[in-house]
Amino acid sequence: MIIDSHVHLVGEGWIDRSFFIGMARVATIPVGRATGEYPDPGTLVDNLMPVLSDTTGEKTVAAMDAAGVDKACIFAVDYGLLAGEPAVSIEDQNRMIAEAARRFPDRLIPFFTVDPRRPGALDLFRRGVEEWGMKGLKLHPTSGYFPHDPVVYPFYEKCVEYGIPVLFHTGSQPAPMKFRFAQPIHVDDVAADFPDLPIIMAHVAHQLWEEALMVAGIKTNVYFDFSGWQIIFNSHPEKFYRMLRTVLDEIGPWRVFFGTDGPYLNVLCPWDRWVKAVTEPDLSPCPEVSFTPEEIDIIMGRAFARLLKLE
Repeated sequence: MIIDSHVHLVGEGWIDRSFFIGMARVATIPVGRATGEYPDPGTLVDNLMPVLSDTTGEKTVAAMDAAGVDKACIFAVDYGLLAGEPAVSIEDQNRMIAEAARRFPDRLIPFFTVDPRRPGALDLFRRGVEEWGMKGLKLHPTSGYFPHDPVVYPFYEKCVEYGIPVLFHTGSQPAPMKFRFAQPIHVDDVAADFPDLPIIMAHVAHQLWEEALMVAGIKTNVYFDFSGWQIIFNSHPEKFYRMLRTVLDEIGPWRVFFGTDGPYLNVLCPWDRWVKAVTEPDLSPCPEVSFTPEEIDIIMGRAFARLLKLE
């Protein structure tokens, strides 16, 4: 079974345009690196939004079928308090995530997302889990709060009560979001204060993966997904494979999950290509690296299924 542990649903009015402009600027970096000139990010956003948009899960499931992905964990993001409030409220976005999962119950796994500083956020989270069937909590500290901020602790307490994990964005993030709030070291307090809470550090914290591994190495309730590494894989596949090998050597495969950060990263590395990068790796750039079939099987789905008690 192949499970993508990190997929976004997004639609018009779900996220302020400023975030997509920031994403587009990142996408133009390879061009700017070569020419010193950067394409207009606004034009790129206008062209990509129809491709990215999927509020029902139908396009996502069709893409999963084409890529050979059995299940995907889906969620929205709440950037509103920093990037600007979206036209579609975060409550409505979460409800639509839950509806998509009900539409495809054997394929989509819904996580709830909210900025914990919002008035009424905890009550909304309770509704998401108890009424809508959300299976985890996704937090994006880059909107301006640290994971160890006391305002977030009631959410962790509820996650422990419900027996569900919390997924943090860790690592870099385009403007207007703030990178410093998502450094892995800030997750360590949470892992220490809530040792029974499963904590997933998304992206293995990108460039700060060694700091993330330092935390996970001594906190056994910390897990990783390696979504978002497609950019590195495209240009330097050996860096990705060496990172992954080091992580598996340090904490084992049962705390490591395949993910894409779709649909955004699927534009730069198609879903099926990213699946094959792990299931059929070309290790010629790094011949000292190898993965066993069992390791691949575990990180591609069995580990995430165990965490969420899907098996």
